[in-house]
Amino acid sequence: MRALHVTLGLAGLALSANAFSAQIALYPTGPSQDSAYLRFVNASESALELAPDGSSATLKLEGAKAVTDFIPVPGGQTIKGTLSRDGNRVPLDVSVAAGDFATVFALDDGHKGIRQVVVNEAFDIPNQLKASLALFNADPGCVDAKVNLADRDVDLFQKAPEGNPRRQELNPRPSLAVQLVCSGSKVGPAVELGPLEANKRYSLLLLPSATGPRLLTATDAVSN
Repeated sequence: MRALHVTLGLAGLALSANAFSAQIALYPTGPSQDSAYLRFVNASESALELAPDGSSATLKLEGAKAVTDFIPVPGGQTIKGTLSRDGNRVPLDVSVAAGDFATVFALDDGHKGIRQVVVNEAFDIPNQLKASLALFNADPGCVDAKVNLADRDVDLFQKAPEGNPRRQELNPRPSLAVQLVCSGSKVGPAVELGPLEANKRYSLLLLPSATGPRLLTATDAVSN
C-alpha cells in the first residue's frame, strides 16, 4: 500500500526538464526495484562533481545550478560514488529507504575539503489543494534558526513538526518573500520564493557560507 501511495503522490512533484535531466541514468533502477530519491546541494562557489560507482556518467554542480532534482536510486541499497571539488575527493556512501527522499549537502570542511551532511525525509502524501514548503537546516552556526515572513515577525514554520526538515503546508499564492533570522536577528536580505502552486513541494535550504548563513530555494522536482 505504501508503494502505491508513493507512486500517486509523486504526481504532485514537478517533473524537471532542466540540464540535470540528461544525466539521470546515474544509478540504475528498474520495475523490479522500489525507487528512493536522492538530490545533491553544492554549498560552495567552486564546482562539485559526482562520479557514481559503476557508471561513466557524471553530474556537475556549479554557479547558479547548486541543487539537483531528486534522482531515482534503488531503495534500501547503498549508493556509492565520489564527490570532487577543488582537487579534493571524498567517497559517497548513502542509503535511502524505498519511497523516501534524501538530500546530500556538500559543505566546506574548513580546510577546502568536503563535509557531507545527509538529511532524510520520509514521503508523505501531499494535500493537493496546498503548497508544501520545507526548511532544511545544514548550518548549525545559525542558532535558533527561524524563517519569518518578510517585514513581519511571523515564524513561517512555527506550527510545523520538529525535526530536520520541517515541512509546512501553505495556501497557494502568487509570491512569497521570507527573512532568515538567527539568534533573534535578521540575517541577509529577504529571499523571494516566487509563486507557490497547489500540489507542489518546495524547499528552503539553510547553508553556511563565507559571509554567514544563507537561504537557497529549490523546487522539489523529480528528474525524468
